[in-house]
Amino acid sequence: MTLLFVLCTAPPGFAQVLYGSLTGNVTDPSGSVLPGASAEALNVATGVTRQVTADDKGFFLFPELLPGTYKVTISAKGFTTVITENVRIDANTARRVNVQLAVAKQRQAIEVTAAPPPLQTDRADVHSDVQTTTLEDIPLTSSAGRSFQSIYRVIPGFGIAVEPNSAAGNPQRSTTTNVNGGSTQDNATRIDGVLDTYIWLPANVVYVPPVDSIEMVNIVTNS
Repeated sequence: MTLLFVLCTAPPGFAQVLYGSLTGNVTDPSGSVLPGASAEALNVATGVTRQVTADDKGFFLFPELLPGTYKVTISAKGFTTVITENVRIDANTARRVNVQLAVAKQRQAIEVTAAPPPLQTDRADVHSDVQTTTLEDIPLTSSAGRSFQSIYRVIPGFGIAVEPNSAAGNPQRSTTTNVNGGSTQDNATRIDGVLDTYIWLPANVVYVPPVDSIEMVNIVTNS
């Protein structure tokens, strides 16, 4: 189960909620773009392979990849093949892998190990990803027991969380808070892409899932 909390300051693209994307540029030894290169992304856990072709600017894009670890293979006729291992793709996140291919004197492949990107360069949003291990290790308290919403208190930009309304209006005892000075009415929570908002009291979450059922919480605090 993947949870997304988003501050809706502008219309967001929710098609990406359950998926991540992978992009990059392919160049030759001189740094010139290499159009027509073949890009392949193999999900190591499932064995599912996706393939795309770089455009006339040497740009390739996998717009919707399931979260997981991938092996990325870039090849072109007359050039070496470059294989990048351990490329981590997370939901609602863009990952970039730029590759420079060398001229092949004979058939050969170069393997590299991907390092975590120091900055997110392909999306303008600000977000935090909270994985299962963090949810298991940190104290998550509410009047109804352990709640994933307790992690909001350690995310920059969040105000003090409260449990609004009576038991009739908020039976799950969900919490709400202002984010970056915005209204609580602008907050939205989605579970596996489905809106989890009480339509009569939009600041409240309808269903607070058990912490043990959550794989990741993706928290977006601006568009």
